[in-house]
Amino acid sequence: MPKDRHVLFIQKRSARAGAQTSLARMMASSLMKDLRPAVLLGTEGWLHDHLQELGIPIAKSYFHRPRRLQVRLTGLGSFGKATSRILREAGIRPWVIVANDHTECPLALELSRCYGGIPVLAILRTPGMTRRDFEKFQCDECDHLLVEGEELKSRLSEWTKKKPGLFEEGFCDEELHPPVPWCPEFPSRLLVTGSEKPRKGFTDFLRAVDLLEERYPDFPTLHCDFTGLRPVDEEELLSRPRRAKCHYLGRVNDYVGLVRNYSLVIHPSRAETFGMAPLEAILAGVATMASTTGAVEELSMPAEWTFPPYAPEAIADRLHALWKAWPQQGAEDFLSLQGEIMRKFHIDRTVSITRRALMSMKDQRTAKRHGFMISVLRRLR
Repeated sequence: MPKDRHVLFIQKRSARAGAQTSLARMMASSLMKDLRPAVLLGTEGWLHDHLQELGIPIAKSYFHRPRRLQVRLTGLGSFGKATSRILREAGIRPWVIVANDHTECPLALELSRCYGGIPVLAILRTPGMTRRDFEKFQCDECDHLLVEGEELKSRLSEWTKKKPGLFEEGFCDEELHPPVPWCPEFPSRLLVTGSEKPRKGFTDFLRAVDLLEERYPDFPTLHCDFTGLRPVDEEELLSRPRRAKCHYLGRVNDYVGLVRNYSLVIHPSRAETFGMAPLEAILAGVATMASTTGAVEELSMPAEWTFPPYAPEAIADRLHALWKAWPQQGAEDFLSLQGEIMRKFHIDRTVSITRRALMSMKDQRTAKRHGFMISVLRRLR
């Protein structure tokens, strides 16, 4: 790697979410230090503060919305010029740019042009990304693609002639916690993880609660806290009277601290490329029931603790069975899962994948320059 240059990561939002948490973990890895990472942010917030604590060079710029009509007409030139000046003033000299998701690709490409066409690596993470998203955010113009999850990688094979690498998330050693004390009675207060986005399955969980209350009058009244805002879809379902009490917590920065206040976590997501939330909860030492999406499918979780996506009936059945069997299913199951998660998904593995991609781009660029120089010399003969 060039000794006096940086690997510049672009991340628009700083609020704590999947892409931001992933980037924060990578920045904390010892394997990342010799890459001289720096981060360009569009806002201040959790990630900005965390990177400051780690001593990672940060620059902040106004991020234009690439799909706004005005930007589509006039281009992103003003963003590139202003941002390159901000980076120069911050002492950041990139030799390669990493777009931390597909929405950052147009900004990364414009900034690359300002630096004479330096390489761009894109990490594609969003499970709901469509071919239209891939094309309108210019992902195929990036020099190399890393894709999170086999399912999304498979879809990309129909959209590009490039051969994307597989990107997998990882966790840090300090994220491993002892189990919280096992609750002797079925916990009526539980945490539902995800966000207000429809693919996170909050409405599937609410349908399951309605089924439980309808079929089993003696089922305990649940107090459900959701890590997100109140969904805006399906208002009739959301407003339906039910015994269960629902509280929406909004954005949560100290996720582990929050999770460890509960004895049971439910992750009802409909689709994940990886799905960090349920694995983080297990590592935090909390009993977790999750849909079989993303990395959950790769774990040896007991069948009674999982359910298919888009399946309110299955969620209701699992919760009812868990209520009846509690506390027979003990914490030892989750102790073994913690070890399995750390073996399969350690942050050093994630960083190693990124390093290999960056090194291959460096080698390709060097080969291109050598080829160009040879062609020039041949013409001069």
